[in-house]
Amino acid sequence: MLGLGLIESIQDREILARHNATAAKSSELGIAGHPNRSGNDGTITRFGWKAQNKSITIFAGEAYNVEMGITNEAFPTATEEDPACQGPDKPVPGDVVRTAKDDSRNQAFNNPLHILPDWMQFQLMMRFTDGPAPDPNPSQSAQRGRAVFESIGCALCHTPQMQTAPVMLSKVLQDRPVNLFSDLMVHHMGANLADNIIQGQAGPDEFRTTPLWGVGQRIFFLHDGRTSDLLDAIMAHFSPASPPDPRHNDPAYPASEANGVIHNFNELSGSDRQAILDFLRSL
Repeated sequence: MLGLGLIESIQDREILARHNATAAKSSELGIAGHPNRSGNDGTITRFGWKAQNKSITIFAGEAYNVEMGITNEAFPTATEEDPACQGPDKPVPGDVVRTAKDDSRNQAFNNPLHILPDWMQFQLMMRFTDGPAPDPNPSQSAQRGRAVFESIGCALCHTPQMQTAPVMLSKVLQDRPVNLFSDLMVHHMGANLADNIIQGQAGPDEFRTTPLWGVGQRIFFLHDGRTSDLLDAIMAHFSPASPPDPRHNDPAYPASEANGVIHNFNELSGSDRQAILDFLRSL
């Protein structure tokens, strides 16, 4: 959740320019990628495992609703509509702007803590929390690892840096470097990582390039948290093309776009592979 306001403040033209600048080199390694886009205005969406959400506001409202079951102004419809289940003490939506004239239900409008609903205050916290800071004194191995990381093609998707818009309402978000290590595009990752979920223009095996800032502080990796081993997470990026599997209702999947980079990684010496891991742990 850190640094999301900076990611939100990156303009679409910046995302596309960074992508286009490396398109030729990416193509040589089998990397394509494309943006997921809003069905409303066509702009690039960027939050969530499949970059399915455009704004932090919608991201927060969706999380309150889907992850915690709390309806709100952004997602007002409860999945359980039985009045006997809802009851008179469970208003729908559940977390909204407070307008009550008294505090009998802890919703007094004149209490400034209650003017904004909790989910809206949460999105403000996310918007103005700075991004994760890397190790200020990385080891020599980590420093070498960054160079190797870029030389084998990892940085073609995990774009080291972008810039926020030159003019913003908030100066803390304006014209700032964002060291996110992501192109914010979605890529085919093949059957090994596929979840068969389609969100917007992201298909059943497509995922947004996960920002790597702060990865050294994480415990679990990948969209399903399947491993706590960073090397395993890297190797899971490899996946050959696969035919349909009617037993599990799986469609045919293309090869992972990361296969060329994983091949380069496997060709490295043991010390260079360790250097990349040291670099990632320093972020």
